[in-house]
Amino acid sequence: MLVTLPASVVFKNRPWRTGVAGTVWNGEVGVAGGARFEWQMAPLRSLTSLAYAADWKANGPDTDLGGRLLAHLGGRTVLDKVSGSADASLLEALQPNLPFTCDLVMQVEMERIAIGGGDRMLSGNIATDPGSCRPRRGGAASPLPALIVTAEHIGNRTVVRIAPMAQRRRTLVTLELAEGGTVDISVTPEGATMMPFLGLPAGARIQGVM
Repeated sequence: MLVTLPASVVFKNRPWRTGVAGTVWNGEVGVAGGARFEWQMAPLRSLTSLAYAADWKANGPDTDLGGRLLAHLGGRTVLDKVSGSADASLLEALQPNLPFTCDLVMQVEMERIAIGGGDRMLSGNIATDPGSCRPRRGGAASPLPALIVTAEHIGNRTVVRIAPMAQRRRTLVTLELAEGGTVDISVTPEGATMMPFLGLPAGARIQGVM
């Protein structure tokens, strides 16, 4: 069934999707902005992990990214060894509810990204080139220097920090992700000034669920 099941069964029509082809075993999906995701099922890893496993890659403007995927029936998705460059437009496909859009390129080295059902966690880092971001509902773009995003899993939580590449101890935003999915975001005065497109005042703290 996996050999012949159309990929469109899994990738439903979404605003970010520009097309889908192939099967669940071996297929591809287009992403708004010109990138294309391709995957090839890894049957041995699927058997040993009792989940759907695949090797994937994304190619497009300013994008050359790849890694491994493990999708469990309960909704838990794990991405391992995610490495390469990516245009920030891919964030809209991964998190379509973000209140901002960005024009910049990211260098990604994420050891693990676990979302959905089960324990959530992040581990690795993302470095960005200088660029800009703007509120999704309109407004002026804010220039950004090169940034470093570090994610460290400590105990039962992940701590994510965003800082300027040239001043790594100058934290702009801190995000704490509990394994259960709760998120606690705080913004420093420097972060509120440099990143007004977040829509958060200095010292703001927001809690939610991922």
